[in-house]
Amino acid sequence: MKQVFLLTFIMVSFFANSIAQDALNNYNRAKTLLSYGNYKDAMELLRPYMDEKQYGDLSKYATFYFAQSAFMNKQPNLSKATIESLLNQSTWDKIDDAKYLMALIHFEEGNHVNALEQILEIKDDKVKQHAENASYKYLSDVSLSYLAGNLRKYESNRGFVLSLKEKLESQTVMSSTDRSIYNQIKNVELGSQTTPTKSNTSKKDDVLDVAVVLPFSQSSGAQSARINTSNFIFELYQGISFALDEAKRKGVKVNVKAFDTQRNIARMKNIFADPFFDKADVIIGPLYPDEVDMMSPFAEGKGIPFINPLSNIDDKLENFEYAYLFRPSIGAISNGILDFARKEVSGRRIAVAYTSATRDESLAKRLSDQASSKGFQIVNFEKVDERSIRGFFDKVNLKRGGGAPAADMIVILTDDPNIASPTFQLMESISRDIPVLVMDSWLYFNFANYEMIQQDNFHFISNNTAKLGSKELEDFRESFFQKYHIYPSLNAHLGYELMSWLSNTLNISSGFDFRKSLDQASGVGGKITYGLDFRESKNNRYVPVLHLGDGVLDVK
Repeated sequence: MKQVFLLTFIMVSFFANSIAQDALNNYNRAKTLLSYGNYKDAMELLRPYMDEKQYGDLSKYATFYFAQSAFMNKQPNLSKATIESLLNQSTWDKIDDAKYLMALIHFEEGNHVNALEQILEIKDDKVKQHAENASYKYLSDVSLSYLAGNLRKYESNRGFVLSLKEKLESQTVMSSTDRSIYNQIKNVELGSQTTPTKSNTSKKDDVLDVAVVLPFSQSSGAQSARINTSNFIFELYQGISFALDEAKRKGVKVNVKAFDTQRNIARMKNIFADPFFDKADVIIGPLYPDEVDMMSPFAEGKGIPFINPLSNIDDKLENFEYAYLFRPSIGAISNGILDFARKEVSGRRIAVAYTSATRDESLAKRLSDQASSKGFQIVNFEKVDERSIRGFFDKVNLKRGGGAPAADMIVILTDDPNIASPTFQLMESISRDIPVLVMDSWLYFNFANYEMIQQDNFHFISNNTAKLGSKELEDFRESFFQKYHIYPSLNAHLGYELMSWLSNTLNISSGFDFRKSLDQASGVGGKITYGLDFRESKNNRYVPVLHLGDGVLDVK
């Protein structure tokens, strides 16, 4: 019982600072789901907060994020109907973001006139840059005559002007009128278009130079210049900064320079011009797909490895030599699951549930393909939400009073607590000895008491999981608390582990050669996690399946 109490205390205290904000848990969770691409589930969580009588000004933000999620979920009509109520809120600090979203909706409808008129009303410079980028994208197929005829009206929109400029440049022969227009606009650019060249600069010192490229101040209207100390980017950087200070105290020569992308593609181009990248040994970030698309060829040209600290999506790893993930890729996670099934499960039947989030869908498909090729049988493969998860269990005959289950192993791919909760309730009510594999995020849901379940069904798929109860982790948490007067979040743990790993891996003895240093590692590393293994890999290929038994979380 002492071990049970200890682990329970650790897991509860891990997120004690969030319990006080229960009323906003779903709102904040929705924003996280939105950033991960899980738009449908984000919309469902946001609906209650759109009630102005109950939530006041917060309802405006919830309405905006709902409309944004609907647009990204390819529901422009719903998005339009939702956002219209905000467009007359002239003093609201996100009014320009709302106008930008409405412009995108008009562009999707093919209504270029209304879209361009909406953009003319945007005053915030950062939002306007996004709108100009969108204009350039959506006007690529518009006729030359339309663009030339409306230049005077929309000449302040650089995206519009650049589209016209490229149309004119594609002409085999220009008329005198076209030539006159071209001479007026030929120097217009959205941003620097220079192509990076491979750096031949050799390392001249013994200092580890790290560039951190993250969206610290994501666009939020008039408040965009501020860094929100409660967002996950700030938490991640807190962990990085803490590990940096620790490394310096130990005598490691390390220099870190942070760059704020502001979720702005034009800003990214300006960042690339900074001379720091002429000496950088490694880049942490960026996070989002459009930013990664820009970083990939730049890092390739400079010969600088860049690491996405949070993602599992590995679509860039094969095409770019210098692209890395700090967490396991979907391929590595799939391998870890099947390795567990091969060693620990007697049968060959697997049932897979997953959500509409990009990672979950990609991982489910990869798992299904690999399982079939290795002789396993996928007996149920289903996209689920909080309403349909019980039906998924019914189909594999995992219910009260049922007969033998129709699967030998259950895999549920999601970080959504709204799916975890009914799953936990079901497993608590039945007595079946069948392994249920879930993501490690389920360890931290405050409604889950795994010691109450009759069978040790739950197993947790490691995703750079913190090694709960270890001395190294507790030392970090207590030192962090002494400095910041708050315990570190999950993202702070990841940032700390990432920077600790880099400062220990890259050094003068290997000439600060990242790939060489990784391949020379003697074994599975890691300071506060269960392990990191990048040997002959561009992501953490160490994906143990963890099991909680007798109050102890260990590798199965």
